[in-house]
Amino acid sequence: MTTQAQLEGVRLIGQLARAAGVSVHTVRYYERLGLLPPPLRRDSGYRVYSPATLERLRFIRQAQAAGLRLDEIREVLRLKYAGQSPCDCVRALLQQKLVEVEREMAELRRFRRELHAALKRSQKLPRLPHRASAICPILESAPRRGHPTKP
Repeated sequence: MTTQAQLEGVRLIGQLARAAGVSVHTVRYYERLGLLPPPLRRDSGYRVYSPATLERLRFIRQAQAAGLRLDEIREVLRLKYAGQSPCDCVRALLQQKLVEVEREMAELRRFRRELHAALKRSQKLPRLPHRASAICPILESAPRRGHPTKP
């Protein structure tokens, strides 16, 4: 049974979700993943959330905006609630993200050069009539790549 004192400053799931800028589905998903603590329940069975849960949910969103994955965020939270400072862990994760971003940017620069080259080649190729056996010489004459880079 939940006491009135326990319900001071609490929010229902919809209120919590709106305040944090997420969906109710996201709140439930984070609960299942263990990112959020199990909520208190009213006698009616409704979930109620403390202000601390809203703060934690906002932290999760900030961590995601910084590029952390949910499993990484779970580890940061585990450290915090185990009484350890998670800052060294966060620093290492951010350093790793920076390395990944730099690599992806280099790949995108290479891909951009390839696209420029393909466009330049395309200007020299004839436009085929609709009935031609080739589909499009612009792409068919392009150098073969591995899997296309995700833009």
